[in-house]
Amino acid sequence: MTTNLFSIIIVLGVLVFFHELGHFLVARLFGVGVEKFSLGFGPRIFGRKVGMTEYLVSAIPLGGYVKMVGEDPDAEITDEQRHLSFTHKVVWQRMLIVAAGPVFNLVLAVVIYTGLFGVHGVNGLAPVVGQVVANTPASHAGLAYGDRVTEVGGNSVTLWSDLVDAIESSDGRPLSLTYERAGDPRTVELLPEASTTRNLFGEEVPSWAVGIGPIQDPVIGGIQGDSPAEKAGLKVMDRLLAVDDTPLEFWGDVVTAITGSNGKAVELLLLRDGAELTLSLQPEQLDGKEGTWRIGIAPYYEVVNKRLGFFGCITEGVAKTWFLGKLMVVGLVKMVKGSIPADLGGPIIIAKMAGDQARVGLSSLISFIAFISINLAILNFLPIPVLDGGHLLFFTIEWVTGKPVNDKIRETASQAGMFLLLSLMVYVFYSDIMKLFF
Repeated sequence: MTTNLFSIIIVLGVLVFFHELGHFLVARLFGVGVEKFSLGFGPRIFGRKVGMTEYLVSAIPLGGYVKMVGEDPDAEITDEQRHLSFTHKVVWQRMLIVAAGPVFNLVLAVVIYTGLFGVHGVNGLAPVVGQVVANTPASHAGLAYGDRVTEVGGNSVTLWSDLVDAIESSDGRPLSLTYERAGDPRTVELLPEASTTRNLFGEEVPSWAVGIGPIQDPVIGGIQGDSPAEKAGLKVMDRLLAVDDTPLEFWGDVVTAITGSNGKAVELLLLRDGAELTLSLQPEQLDGKEGTWRIGIAPYYEVVNKRLGFFGCITEGVAKTWFLGKLMVVGLVKMVKGSIPADLGGPIIIAKMAGDQARVGLSSLISFIAFISINLAILNFLPIPVLDGGHLLFFTIEWVTGKPVNDKIRETASQAGMFLLLSLMVYVFYSDIMKLFF
């Protein structure tokens, strides 16, 4: 509990600081006076005034704010303050000041991921062929199990994802592929075929393929604590041979067999240290969901590390931020359409996740901060009054029409936006409590 509380304070503190720093710096860039810069809400714990700005740390570490001169359109502004007033700046400057908060959250994510890639590199599956589909370009070219791909189109391949990206970006053009078999380098020409794959939302999308897959042998790489597998005595690197006399060739066969057990006890035939043995175990439901069964094991994969140069780290940092941001936007759209469940995580879940990541290690907690920072940026860009996106919507209307949005309309919209946000907060708090305790 203490770890969760301490971790969420760190996460929120970093996120809010950078968000408000964005507003603050761009406001000062355009000559807007800033009266207060507060980390946290509520009563003042301590602070210091520098120039006209009072820098504060407040009692409730669940947010923060920047108070600008003339931020409220109805505020009394003297002639001496007019040049410092937010409301009296041209509309495009106000838009940039408002947008700077979520933009800085995105920049924070890029900086964090860039740093993590610089320190740790990129981990991924080794580019070793584990499956070759019959009657495909790969099978016709003679590729086989165990071939290690080293180059595609003259470009070095370190990770399986490098190989997939090269095939996807080929757009069906011929590719030269170099691989090693028993230490002997060989090169073949492949013509990718149009295919389909499933995205993270389970939808079929067009792709290109040559008919190969990574090694997915039925070998155990991890066992969850207090799971049926641990209780039955399974061990890491056990090779599963059969489930209830059904032979296993790939890891997917294991998943299919356990899922198809419908909760009935199964007999596992496995190979350990050159000897065969049989174990019996009882699958359990996955998170209490009907029709989903598991025994608590994960597959073994050969993982390799790819080191990146300075610009490579930046490129990967930007790419990961873009990917996660795009994923969230698409997810929100699908959530609104009802095509995926609104499985939101609120403050309680976020606090738990922050604590979990802190216990795993500092790098995991820092990565979690980047992930939440992207989420915060996207949510703040939503065109909901009282959020930055709502203000941007009003300013866009003002920019197009040449006059500010009517005060009555702005007030009504803001009240509706506040009601929506409060309703959402109640929902996510309730959802968090139900997930964690019931």
